Amino acid sequence: MRAIAGALSAAPIGFAAGAFLGGRYLVVQGGSPGSGILLGALVVALLAAIAMGIVTAYLPPKPARMTTIVAGGISFAILVYMVQDFVVHRVERARAFDAAYARVPSFELKLTSADQQRRPFSVLAFEADRESDTRAYEALRPKGWFCRGGGRPADALALYRGIRAAEEDQAAEGPCRRRATWRIADEESVTQRCADEGDGFTALFAAADEMIDSTQRYASCRKATDLQLRQAADTIES
Repeated sequence: MRAIAGALSAAPIGFAAGAFLGGRYLVVQGGSPGSGILLGALVVALLAAIAMGIVTAYLPPKPARMTTIVAGGISFAILVYMVQDFVVHRVERARAFDAAYARVPSFELKLTSADQQRRPFSVLAFEADRESDTRAYEALRPKGWFCRGGGRPADALALYRGIRAAEEDQAAEGPCRRRATWRIADEESVTQRCADEGDGFTALFAAADEMIDSTQRYASCRKATDLQLRQAADTIES
């Protein structure tokens, strides 16, 4: 029992120390930040628990209890600090998102791909309305499925940022397989921009793909009519 109590009291200390060491060394050496920190934290937590369990098992009862109490107090303080830091970080992120989303105006966006079997969509029409705070889309998906759904505030922000980034992309030359059209409130419309090249267009299509993938279970889908398929083909060919 002393060994178990000692191991549990030292594990949070090892976890915090491992997270610090993982962030200091593993991430700098090119590892993934999240996996590197977590791996370091778990390894050191396990080593700390084993070491403390062995120490408390061989110490006399009174020194073992005192050691466990001290380690437990330190672990409790560390856990309180980590939870508080996590909560503060989440609150700050939420405030930053709210401030960024508040600056997103109403806008309309249409993305098309010549590949009608492109996943998760070949044609997407999206509209964000600030007045009603709605984010509706219509998408033509592989195998002739026509879907209507709604995006999240995070989707609208990502798409808006993608548009602003795409505005900085150079005009692509030659045949074009992807196109983008958008209209932002109180600004001139941009029609049929070639979206084959450029970091902005890449981010724009990635944000649209993420929206479709994350909201597809809530979307209403049915087989597209011949008219909808012809309209999509005409839009792509134009």
